[in-house]
Amino acid sequence: MSRTVTFGNEEEGPFYIQHIHRSGSFERTQHMHDMYELYYLYEGERMYFIRDRSYLILPGDLVLINRRELHATSDSGNVGHARVVINFDDSFVAKSKEDAPFLLDAFAHASPVLRLDLPTRRLVEDILGKLIHEAKEPQLGQTFALRQYLTELLLFTARFILLHPVTSPEHVSPLHRKISTIVRFINTHYPEPLRLEELAEQFEISPAYLSRMFKEITGFSLIEYVNLVRVQEAQRLLTTTKLKVILIAEQVGFGSLVQFGRVFRQMTKMTPLRYRQSAVT
Repeated sequence: MSRTVTFGNEEEGPFYIQHIHRSGSFERTQHMHDMYELYYLYEGERMYFIRDRSYLILPGDLVLINRRELHATSDSGNVGHARVVINFDDSFVAKSKEDAPFLLDAFAHASPVLRLDLPTRRLVEDILGKLIHEAKEPQLGQTFALRQYLTELLLFTARFILLHPVTSPEHVSPLHRKISTIVRFINTHYPEPLRLEELAEQFEISPAYLSRMFKEITGFSLIEYVNLVRVQEAQRLLTTTKLKVILIAEQVGFGSLVQFGRVFRQMTKMTPLRYRQSAVT
């Protein structure tokens, strides 16, 4: 059972917000999208895999996820939670960034998790409360107000990382640390052939156990994660270079252009060429 306030389209942008209170278990969700994401937990606990490791998210944690950053959420073992998630693209904050180019600095910070003390939580929850209230019903100046309140929240994050030493929370367990090490290895060696058996041997873990624990901790199967990292790099090359698609496919580790095209379409819902064209229009 859940109570929800939702505004916008999660997949298409330019702005989406959802505030939800769930009383029961909620299945893991995985994402990689072109929008920035802010996630704030009011109640409960969640496991969050971001970038190259998993985090136990607690009440008062504000999570910032950059564009095209792999992330997944799941139950921590304690069911029930209340959270707000916000997705937005560059166009939604373009005018604000002209006056304040530092607004998105926190998304590139070493730690994606800002652990807030009680007074700071009240400040953030006040801003989120204004966003949620504005999102409930269509009214005069709704989009303008949502943009203003989002800008206020982004300004808070930029100031917070500037004024506070933000360190990553400890790993949940030694196994989580080991899986994080394997993830970082994949993130560096994705252009090479990466086989389950060879990774298991290198990191001294059985193939079956590695396969099961990798999925449980990250939310992705091993091959799914490898393909996502390769597609993520292909997206960058498609939008920042003029390399031919076949060369990009080779550089990111796909064995053939056909395989690259099939996997890319599965992940992004468009062909590589269409993705390149959409980035410049």
